[in-house]
Amino acid sequence: CVTTIADARRAIAGKAFSLILADMRLPDDNSLSLLEWMKEKRCTVPVIIMTNYGEVENAVTAIKLGATDYLRKPVQPDILLELIAGIREEDSGKPSFYRGESSKTQEMYRQIELIACADISVLLRGASGTGKEHVAHEIHERSHRRDRPYIPVDCGTIPEDLAASEFFGHLRGAFTGAENDKAGLFRTADRGTLFLDEIGNLSYRTQVMLLRALQEKRLGDTKEYPFDIRLIAATNENLEKAIAEGRFREDLFHRLNEFTIRLPLLTECREDILPLADFFLEEANSKLGKRVEGFGREARNRLVAYHWPGNMREMKNVIRGAVLLTPDRKWIAPDSLVFPMTERDGAGVS
Repeated sequence: CVTTIADARRAIAGKAFSLILADMRLPDDNSLSLLEWMKEKRCTVPVIIMTNYGEVENAVTAIKLGATDYLRKPVQPDILLELIAGIREEDSGKPSFYRGESSKTQEMYRQIELIACADISVLLRGASGTGKEHVAHEIHERSHRRDRPYIPVDCGTIPEDLAASEFFGHLRGAFTGAENDKAGLFRTADRGTLFLDEIGNLSYRTQVMLLRALQEKRLGDTKEYPFDIRLIAATNENLEKAIAEGRFREDLFHRLNEFTIRLPLLTECREDILPLADFFLEEANSKLGKRVEGFGREARNRLVAYHWPGNMREMKNVIRGAVLLTPDRKWIAPDSLVFPMTERDGAGVS
């Protein structure tokens, strides 16, 4: 652990590292200069940049300079572990996501293939934990924009009073606290893909601003900037109900909904349950440094019988916990599978 860019350069020059986790801002410089230095030295160690909220454009610049990914602060350990696992999987050539063999999953991927290169807005609809962010990234990676920025945004984390600045940027001095120019998410994602997760959480006022930008394809009041983005939105909410209740604009819904992909529940793809469990077991072994052999017969029966209200995300957590409880070179027993919801609690309701 070092606290300055100068010390980081000395450490990298003198020792081999598997991964670098770097704050964007350090006392003597920022990590963009470190990335430039690493590029000059042809140093290929993976770098994850940590940024404050509102520094997304700097993070995109970092990725262009060679950073592997970025992470918003405060750092959430689960997300950091997923990024590290993804880097390991890329290095090993192993897939980072189980695609599924069920008919519903295969149909979903057929639709992804059909629309990936068509520059139309896509609305992903599915329950929590069904993999909407994975599908959004898959669409971007299969499109002609794959070498351009992919910017995911959790709409539930954007305060209404900062939404205009976050989406569309501002000039220095535009309001109290605006110490620097800010490009905003639309300009940062220009020629790439902007993924708006949980679009139903946007306030009505923010929806109006978003609709205006999408209709005019330009940003700014005094100086206008054209933009070119692929927009993907996702929701687990019934937007038709939200429209009827006056909480969501119908015209914005139609603007976002040029094509809809529905993500199936895990219980609708029962033939994927055991292969997916094996995939998550291998992933947990890798992340946790364990060597658990697999699932015993009764444990496999429990996996198939359970209703998985939290879908793939819940399964991933359950199996990670089971791996922690199981000694190396042993098989997972049924009592190691700790489900957050029992049948009595309503796990059978989807």
